[in-house]
Formats: sequence, C-alpha cells, structure tokens
Amino acid sequence: MASIPLSTQAVKAVKTDLTKWFDECKSAHLSEALAYALGFNTNAALLKEIELQGNDPLFYIVDEERLTKRLNALGYPVANDFFFDAADIPEMRETLCLRSFDIEYKTKRQKAWRNLMVSAVNEALRRRLFSLRPDDNRWPSHQTMGSHIFEFQLTTGDLARVKVRDIGYSEIAVEVMLNPRTGGSPIAYYATLQECDAVAMSWLERRDGAWLQSAMDSFRCKRPVLERLFSLEVEPLGFGDKGAVK
Repeated sequence: MASIPLSTQAVKAVKTDLTKWFDECKSAHLSEALAYALGFNTNAALLKEIELQGNDPLFYIVDEERLTKRLNALGYPVANDFFFDAADIPEMRETLCLRSFDIEYKTKRQKAWRNLMVSAVNEALRRRLFSLRPDDNRWPSHQTMGSHIFEFQLTTGDLARVKVRDIGYSEIAVEVMLNPRTGGSPIAYYATLQECDAVAMSWLERRDGAWLQSAMDSFRCKRPVLERLFSLEVEPLGFGDKGAVK
C-alpha cells in the first residue's frame, strides 16, 4: 500500500493514474472508489475532509483492496491484483518495506510495542512536528539537530512522554516513556521500570518509503500496562507499521 497527503492536488493525481488502469469506469465511480480506498464512505465525505485538512494535510493510506472492492460493488469486475506504483504519482509514499514480509506481530508484547509506537508517531504527525516527506522536520530545534519532547495521553488514560530526533538519512528516532515518574529528557535505552511503566524505541523510515522499523526488542513494560497497550486499536497515519531495522 501507499499513502498521499489529503489534498485536492494529490487526490487528482491518483485519480488521473487510475483512469489509465480502469478506463472502462465512469469518472464518478472512480471518484467514489478512490474515496473508499482512502477510508471514506463517499466522495462527498472525502471532499469535506480535504477542506478541513487545509494547506498542510496529513497523509492517508490508499488501500488497493478497498478500491477494487468498491469498483466490484459498482459493477466493474476488476481483479484484486492492482497496486499503486508510488514512483509514478507525485507525493505518494510507499508504506510497504520489501524486507518486512517475514515480520509479524504475534505476541502480546509485540502488539503492545506496535500500538505504543504507532500512537506516538501519530501524535507527532498530528502536531506537525515532522511529516512523512524525507527531511521534513519542523520542531523548533531541528535545524541545529536538537531533539524535541512532548507529552500526550493515550485513550487508555496513560501519559506518554515522547522524544523525537533526526539521526540522518531522513530517519526519525522515537523514544517513549509511559507514565514517567521523573522529569527531564527520556533516554529510553537507560530507563528502568522504576522510572516509568513502559519504555519503547524505534525509528521512522522516510527515505526509501514511510514505515516504522520493527525494533520490537526495544521494549520494557509492566504487566498491567502491557494488557492495556495490547488492547489498543490504532492505525498508522499514512505510514507502514512494520519494516526491517537498518
């Protein structure tokens, strides 16, 4: 799968590409199928959200399976073997790491790590601290290679303290401490469970595509919190949730 910024220009570019592949489809039907692929039930709902996103829209996953499903429902017998080529569409980002096919989140610990890291990256993207574009950093000290710390509350009620920093090659290091009992900057590698209830780390790839590197071993967590993180339902905002660690 791939993702695009939710803008009029990006949506138009994707639809133009789709007309090459599905030239038998009516324009209105392609618009409805594309809206559904982007997570909206109707094209009208998509257009409303584009307006709300304004001049600095977030990235949204374009789900090829949902696209073909809606086209099938509209009477077009297209096969489920269509995939976008991100290189052909301006601003489209690939979210599938080609070295991630053997990566699975099977255990509670792995799924809890995934949910916490996705939540932290999602919040950083919502705050526009950076985008999924290569080298597009925006936090106050990014030009001097400084880090940035912010806090937010998960839907579980837990408080997350997050540190983001650029480590070069368009990668963002993301460190999270959950319910920290000390002040200052979180250094996840050294943090103990006497200082917080959970600690997790990873890196966000943005050069070859947009995905979270699956550093699942970089995680320590108390059992009651593990259950809460495991039960979270959270989807990544325009990036893949698994990828090989470089």
